[in-house]
Amino acid sequence: MESKKAVEEQLADIKSQLDRVSEDNNKTISLLEKKVADQSSSDMLRLFKFMIEENRKNSAILTSLAEAVSQLTFEADKDGSAGVYPTDELPLSGLDARILEYIQVKGMACADDIKAMMGYKGRNAASARLSLLLKRGALHRYQLGHKVYYKYDAGKATNTLIVSPPH
Repeated sequence: MESKKAVEEQLADIKSQLDRVSEDNNKTISLLEKKVADQSSSDMLRLFKFMIEENRKNSAILTSLAEAVSQLTFEADKDGSAGVYPTDELPLSGLDARILEYIQVKGMACADDIKAMMGYKGRNAASARLSLLLKRGALHRYQLGHKVYYKYDAGKATNTLIVSPPH
């Protein structure tokens, strides 16, 4: 638990640093807009020097933040709390999410089941969607006689976060 609290504190620190960088960038943009109105060459030269320095500062901050996030990820993996932070995301369309939900409830389904559920005229669209979910690792394929069935195995998808739009 202490590790989780430390990670949350570090993430809050990273967020505040990002907010600071964003605020600094907004100030810089504001200053640039004012300076562009005055187009003397010496002011423009100073402005470019200022922009270069600000860019260096922001790059250094962003680099340190990226290193901090990498370290947090490494520590989470090392201490076994990686299950809290999913390692794989599986983005799904609304239709694919409905198909996956149907298979989870029913246990397994074939292309004819999906065809009927989705109201498709033929099996090709249903087969294509099932094949795509199989290739992406969301489903497992089983041949039973002449029919091919697809099944969702939650035990094999423990480190997968399925992301779908609300329906």
